[in-house]
Amino acid sequence: MAFQIIVVVLIVSLLGYVVFLHIQLAKKNIFIESTVKRLSGIEKSRSMEEMMVFLQEIQKLSQYSSFFQDKFLEESTADFILENEKDLKIYMHYTKEENDAINILKEGFKFADSFYKTALPVSKDKLDLIIKHNRRKSFGEYLIVICISNDIVNFYSLELEKAGLKNYSFENILTEIGPSKNDNADLMYQLPSQFIKGYVNHRTGEIVKNTA
Repeated sequence: MAFQIIVVVLIVSLLGYVVFLHIQLAKKNIFIESTVKRLSGIEKSRSMEEMMVFLQEIQKLSQYSSFFQDKFLEESTADFILENEKDLKIYMHYTKEENDAINILKEGFKFADSFYKTALPVSKDKLDLIIKHNRRKSFGEYLIVICISNDIVNFYSLELEKAGLKNYSFENILTEIGPSKNDNADLMYQLPSQFIKGYVNHRTGEIVKNTA
């Protein structure tokens, strides 16, 4: 009987903890949405530097600061991601395991059907960058940085247009090996490792560059 009581108490405690976590997550989501709304209202009257200071102050002072405990706002991270931004198409992809990040660095980036399902386009707009990061960072602490030269993008996009291939994008033809089908019958493509700049651990700030 005593054992059954202990089991019941443990189950109730776990259920209570799950409810608590859901409440905390809901509060954080509300906080993020309200912050974005505030930003959308002031972005016309503040410079980008002022906006970045504002976001950093939120990180320091907010009661939900634990949600922002990562190094994404640090200058070194942004500089690594946005380096040579004028000459490149830049994308971000998130993964949970460092082994997966290392494999992508070595073997390239695999994607099913559409490159844009898991790769986010990046621009020099740091506010947009932060919003995208906050939406996707739950997918993993390792952020893969993918860079493709504008010259390559323009050349292959034009070739696809000339060939009348409207259902394909330049990412689909930058593979070194032909597409294959996965268990769900989706076409799998593999972007070569030469387009992987490196990855960032957005919680620790560690940057690993592709030296190949």
